[in-house]
Amino acid sequence: MKFPGTLIKALAPLVSFTLAFVGILQLRNQFWAVGTICILLAVGGFIFSMRALEKSPFTLEEINTFKPVLLPATLWMVVIGLVMISVIYVVDTVETVETDRFAAAGWVAAVILSLILGWRRGNRSMASTEQTSIRERLKANRSEVIILLIVLGMAFLLRTLYLTTHPYPWSGDEASIGMEGRRILNGETTNFFDTGWSIQPNWSFIPTAIIEMILGENILAIRLTSAIAGTLSVWFVYLLARLLFNPSIALMAGAFLATLPYNVHFSRIGVNNVIDGLMSCLLFWLIAKALQKDDARYYYTAGIVGGLCIYTYAGTRLALITGVLIFLFVIIRQRGYLPSHWKHLITFFAGLVICMAPQAAFFMKYPHIFMGRLGQEGILFNGWLAQRSIQTGQSVTEILINQFTRTTLVFIASPAPGNFLNSPVPYLTILGSIIFLLGMGYSLAYMFETRYFILLIWFWAVILFGGVLTLNPPANTRLLMTSPVVAIFMALGTFKIVEYLQKFRLLPERASALIFLAVVSIVSYQNINFYMGEYRTRMYFENANGEYAMEASLLARDLGEDYLVYILGSPRVLANFPTIPFLIPNNQRLDFDADDLSTLNLTPDQKVAFFAVPESRPLLAEIVQKFPGGERGLLYRKPRPTEILLEYYVLAP
Repeated sequence: MKFPGTLIKALAPLVSFTLAFVGILQLRNQFWAVGTICILLAVGGFIFSMRALEKSPFTLEEINTFKPVLLPATLWMVVIGLVMISVIYVVDTVETVETDRFAAAGWVAAVILSLILGWRRGNRSMASTEQTSIRERLKANRSEVIILLIVLGMAFLLRTLYLTTHPYPWSGDEASIGMEGRRILNGETTNFFDTGWSIQPNWSFIPTAIIEMILGENILAIRLTSAIAGTLSVWFVYLLARLLFNPSIALMAGAFLATLPYNVHFSRIGVNNVIDGLMSCLLFWLIAKALQKDDARYYYTAGIVGGLCIYTYAGTRLALITGVLIFLFVIIRQRGYLPSHWKHLITFFAGLVICMAPQAAFFMKYPHIFMGRLGQEGILFNGWLAQRSIQTGQSVTEILINQFTRTTLVFIASPAPGNFLNSPVPYLTILGSIIFLLGMGYSLAYMFETRYFILLIWFWAVILFGGVLTLNPPANTRLLMTSPVVAIFMALGTFKIVEYLQKFRLLPERASALIFLAVVSIVSYQNINFYMGEYRTRMYFENANGEYAMEASLLARDLGEDYLVYILGSPRVLANFPTIPFLIPNNQRLDFDADDLSTLNLTPDQKVAFFAVPESRPLLAEIVQKFPGGERGLLYRKPRPTEILLEYYVLAP
């Protein structure tokens, strides 16, 4: 008996039914060609299968052979069918709310069902010796678990303490993401495979929408989304480092990342950049697990996570590219890997395709959207490199060396200006810089070992594509993906120093844990003291425009929704600055400049509030003169108490 042929004969009617279903849906949406082809294939396949069954009925042996796999095979057909339908609806030009919802629900169901099928099959084939209970594992590693929980608790605390007031002020980008979450909750966003703010897929705003649904549409909900992602990245960097090395390095890496200022910072602001580190840790951990365990389940799950990388912040796609490069390295480096593991690699790419298919179909339909950020920021695609060479008289090589220097020195020697951080000091302390460099140096010495290659390709891919080849390095948002691997390098450097001292009998073996604790404590104290102390009190995150929009909107919100709000912020801040509509969505908001003064007419019963930036105070004085009797006041900047932030004028009935 030929098992594959028997299984095909058994599944053909189900495939025909699925094709008929898809074809009818397409005909109802007036896609005549696709619908007709699907129906013809369905009818032809059904006729073929029925005739085959009539000519050669199933024997009892055949039934007993394929019966156990019939249900899983059928469910895999359902997975493929759901993905196909989702793709069809995504590329459908006749878009409706119903098709949008079905595409999203079908894709989610397909991904979840495929993971259940993959892991259920694996669990059945697992030997009993591998099925160690979670309780037994926790009991065997009790001390390690306790330390890990302390590290995770510290990570979460550092990412949530004073969350609504630090960093100050709220940024317009945070408000933009909050607005995207609001649109999802209000039902305005229905096509989740489309893109929203900053050309990010709408799926990337789902976590914010969920937290907003629980906590309300406020800055806490927006920032808490990042805080949770940042804390999870600490957990996954621990898992990755433990798998690649040992528990000591893993715990130190988690502790270093927990307090690393530039990771803590982006875990406290409501932008999506911190997801880069989380997705990188998760993907590389699954890839390392797949390589170590030689288990198809991990290959498939890694493919699913790799596919998810195109649904988040644009920079996360680099994690997927890096993951593929890791597999390519293993294929080249390990003799015989490809012939013996090609099925596992197909499993990885199957998970990748199933997960990314609908979003990839959208980007194929609109390639300019996919290339949007790369075209804007990449110096190889926007002509900046050639223009810069002409302007400065420098060669392309000199410019690239300068780009490289600015990108790399921010870790150990140069400040990190602008770009959502504006830190006057490098990412790492002096001690942190030393152990980081030693850890990387050791990795370079063993760069052809897979575990060290993972770390090195991770770090240098971000340096190259997120720094050297982009505008205005160092771009803190794009370099954030390095933070987990930097923490691992620091832990590795610390571990190797202690190991060196022990080999020369300069340090008792029992004292190693104390040295680890001392180094982690010193670096963590320095990091916390800077970020929660100096950085917070001096408000290095300051931004006059964001501060104006935030404080003016809070004042207007306190007045009430029935107040007409005039924004005298041109040209710096306009009424559509994201923070303003996010905080006062129900107030009528208008821009106001000198040309509007002559036509401004206010009735005695009208509630109006004017908010002027310092440059517009003379115009506000004319408004006060024309409409006297209101309340007038000044608000000063918190980072610079002697500098006026805004002047307000409120007219009440």
